[in-house]
Amino acid sequence: MAANFFIVAKQVITLFLIVGIGFFLCRAGRLARQTVSQVSFLQVNIVIPCVIFNSLRIERDARIIREMGLAALAAAACYLATIFIASFLYRKKQPDTGAVLRFGAIYSNVAFIGFPLVEAVFGKEALVYAAVSLAVFILFQWTHGVYIMGGRDKLSARACLLNPGVIAILLGFAVFLFGFERFDGYAGPITGAIGFVANMNTPLALTVLGAQMAFSDYKKLFLSGTLYGVCAIRLIAFPALAAVVMAPFGLPPHVYLALATLCATPAAGLTSGFSERYSRDISTAAQLVTLSTLLSAVTLPLYVAALQAIVG
Repeated sequence: MAANFFIVAKQVITLFLIVGIGFFLCRAGRLARQTVSQVSFLQVNIVIPCVIFNSLRIERDARIIREMGLAALAAAACYLATIFIASFLYRKKQPDTGAVLRFGAIYSNVAFIGFPLVEAVFGKEALVYAAVSLAVFILFQWTHGVYIMGGRDKLSARACLLNPGVIAILLGFAVFLFGFERFDGYAGPITGAIGFVANMNTPLALTVLGAQMAFSDYKKLFLSGTLYGVCAIRLIAFPALAAVVMAPFGLPPHVYLALATLCATPAAGLTSGFSERYSRDISTAAQLVTLSTLLSAVTLPLYVAALQAIVG
């Protein structure tokens, strides 16, 4: 396990060094809050859809299709389990704060931390399963997540189905079934451009994350017992639950490890975005994302190394 820990820790440290670039650029006044918001929009709506589409550029294979289906079911089961447990948490908090804490406990940073980490530790081949997990994440966040943060009135089938992430995986899967070799013959320049944009994902996502963390109030951040409790749920309890929930699905080890890694990432950056969008506790949301991200530098290597040692 020690060897696995150091291997994963090196990858996590590498990723956090890139996070540091965005952090220090903001602290030095070289990146404004509005600029970070605009780059984040580019990341979420252009780069990540390109990563999803590009990750499906693999040879059509019945085994892979079956594994993708199992991955989707396993990811959905994990969300259902965590949603059920989280529904009993933070009921005594003010509604605006309680909603933020529940959302942050359930939804992890699949896109900004999960994708780069899965690629760094398990290789680009694992991104196809990360893409499936992200599609499930998007469906849940735009249904249950919106319900938590905005209420029933804010639910929208259009927002759930017609967003860049879901469109990318539908198009990518359609081309996957059609055969990427034939598609490239007709639209080679398009897939080439998508590939170049997809390669921006890791550095851009982590730089944006670091920039977002630069705006937190660190004096309050490290003194909140509530935030540490939510981080323990997000980084330890729910990842352990996910590992148990996914076990009966019979996933191959590489698929199981990739999905489990995504479940162990810190609170989703969208916690802050939804808090602002639906007028919730923005300050608590930003602090939760920042603290869970910092603590994940320790918990992620431990969790992934332990699972690697168990699964093999």
